[in-house]
Amino acid sequence: MNTWHINTINNKTNHTTEFLSAERANLKLAVEACAGKAISLLEDNIQDESLYLLFEWGPARSTLTVVLTDASKQKDAPHCVIGVFSELETRISQLHQPARIEQTHADSELIKFWLFDYLTTCTAFFKFSLVAIFHSSSRDNSELL
Repeated sequence: MNTWHINTINNKTNHTTEFLSAERANLKLAVEACAGKAISLLEDNIQDESLYLLFEWGPARSTLTVVLTDASKQKDAPHCVIGVFSELETRISQLHQPARIEQTHADSELIKFWLFDYLTTCTAFFKFSLVAIFHSSSRDNSELL
């Protein structure tokens, strides 16, 4: 069980944790923990203009950021969930360039699949009229989950 650290600056609150395993089963649980944490904050976090629950995978730093945002993807709600996958980042950084690119892409696809799979059975998420989206590059390249 990971500890969530809460940091508030300028009315924005980050809920951050670090995952120290790169084993596939543990990574899946960690991704689900991030999604679950973000969903547990929805009631306090939702705003009139909220439309998307946005999952942002940062492959360069192996970081999953989950924010609630508006239709333009510019105005984020006050609470943000950040999962830092430090062991995964270490494992990937040890690979040579062609293998690193392949592994980064494979990890992104796997994380997207795990999120999709988790959300399809998450009754707490269904209480809200939100659209779940994912990207691993920029908000302009978001995909529906």
